[in-house]
Amino acid sequence: MPAYRDEKLKTWYAKFRYKDWQGTSRYTTKRGFKTKREALEYEHDFKSTSKDKVDVTIAYIIDKYFEDAELRLKASTFKTNKQVIAKHILPYLGDIKVSDITPVVVRQWQNQIIKLQLSPNTTRKIHTRCSTIFNYAIKYYGLKQNPLHITGNIGKIESSVNFWEISEFNQFISVVDNNIYKLCFKLLFYSGMRLGELLALNADDFNFDTNEITISKSKSDNSGEITTTKTPYSIRTIEMPVSLMEEVRSYISGLDKSTSPIFHISRSSLQKVIHKYAMEAGVKEIRVHDLRHSHASLLINGGFPITTISKRLGHKSPKITLEIYSHMYAETSGKVADFLQDILLVKRGSAFKDVTVLEG
Repeated sequence: MPAYRDEKLKTWYAKFRYKDWQGTSRYTTKRGFKTKREALEYEHDFKSTSKDKVDVTIAYIIDKYFEDAELRLKASTFKTNKQVIAKHILPYLGDIKVSDITPVVVRQWQNQIIKLQLSPNTTRKIHTRCSTIFNYAIKYYGLKQNPLHITGNIGKIESSVNFWEISEFNQFISVVDNNIYKLCFKLLFYSGMRLGELLALNADDFNFDTNEITISKSKSDNSGEITTTKTPYSIRTIEMPVSLMEEVRSYISGLDKSTSPIFHISRSSLQKVIHKYAMEAGVKEIRVHDLRHSHASLLINGGFPITTISKRLGHKSPKITLEIYSHMYAETSGKVADFLQDILLVKRGSAFKDVTVLEG
């Protein structure tokens, strides 16, 4: 453990060999120590923590994450994640070493993203993907903590979702004059299924004896292929209104038995016509995916337990459902006081039902 004297500067410096996190031998030099002892202490401290030091860049971490994620994520999910990371994270943070990632650096990157004035949904995706990369670095490459836990979200990320109330949906559906589109919109609104799940349905997925739909697959929005559902938790069987199931039975009876899936409609066409009919009906415009949010709102206002709603939507846990729809629950909180007041009035009425009121 030698230390060296710099006669010109009258200081000491440490120069030694160490092994990085990959086990590769390297040399490092640190100058400017006032005493030999300080130089030797630096070498000792450096070597004792060298296994925790990370010399690789964020670009290297991202590359390794892609190799891992490609084997574990759905092709469509992987493609979307890769596009977001490659466009908004890699160009800004890619050349920075993991050991140099600090909250200040991340905050500066966040400010660059804010200047782009992206949609809240896109901003949320960028934040989530970046957090995934940092968590991956923590788990496998020695990053001490996720700096996003200190910096917080990128600007103000809106958590609200758009939806139709039942009166708005009824007004909308009354003007839809195409029977196939009408059936698709009804199924989406009254089931809460995702659009990809609807477009992957075949006749065998409907049980007309129990009035249930089994959801076990999805149509990719990128390739158009029928794949697995978004997550294993999305595989589910949901009960449906009898009258709507009769409409489905009638529709399927008019199809060729080999038709699979039963709806040959593109996502873009559904999105186009929902705007057309919304304008015609005089209701606010929403996305096709917002029919899923509308279904959730319908059940929340119907007083159904969060566990029931979560299972019907195919979420991994009720926690996820609450994170998405917490604001809807907040909007219904005022009804609690009205509910309790009604109970008090009923009790008060029963207490005085035998009292005779005298006039005069």
